[in-house]
Amino acid sequence: MSENYQPSKLETTLMRFGTAGALLAMLTRGGRWWMLPLVLVLLFVGVGLLFLQSIHYVAPFIYMVF
Repeated sequence: MSENYQPSKLETTLMRFGTAGALLAMLTRGGRWWMLPLVLVLLFVGVGLLFLQSIHYVAPFIYMVF
């Protein structure tokens, strides 16, 4: 990037969310929209695993995976 680069308001807002925000800012700035399905699948799997761990009879199987 050049020294005169000014991030947009969207990019500045996204960067406040840590690693996830930096990833999304990179997607918007760099035109890497092909990575969006990968990010969505990872997010879906992560939320699914968190939800399944809260169910007591499924949790032991989830712990075996990790």
